[in-house]
Amino acid sequence: MIDKLIPWKQRSDELKVRDDDRPISSLHSDFDQMWDRLLSDWNAGGMNKWSDDSRMLRANVGFDDADNEYVLRAELPGFEPDDFDVKISGNMLTLKAERNEEGKANNGSYRRYGSFYESFALPHGVQVDNIDAKYHSGVLEVHLPKSEESKGKRITVQSS
Repeated sequence: MIDKLIPWKQRSDELKVRDDDRPISSLHSDFDQMWDRLLSDWNAGGMNKWSDDSRMLRANVGFDDADNEYVLRAELPGFEPDDFDVKISGNMLTLKAERNEEGKANNGSYRRYGSFYESFALPHGVQVDNIDAKYHSGVLEVHLPKSEESKGKRITVQSS
């Protein structure tokens, strides 16, 4: 019994105070972990809050190679068709979108802002004059028609 009163006679695991047993320490630890994950995701996505050209939104972008056209699809919910700026410059396709919304709610006002910017190198043989872009149900589709020479030709394999 006296051994428990002498600090150097106690076992080392009895001296430790576990943070799990303290609700405030646990909450603080959880908050720190959440903040660390947020910052690591922010930096991993190339989004640095100090740079002027940071990407505020990341889109799931897919590129399909069909027989007559290439189709680029970007999932960008929450925009309107007028929010998009699709440009061709040389062999680069640039997609930009920006929304800025302000309003009043029951308990006050709110402001939402979002932007997207991405550039893609066009494949060889795209008919630039016939490119078409559509936005529906949160998905931007850019149709890039192929020229006759880029469509390719199927070659039959013969046995020897």
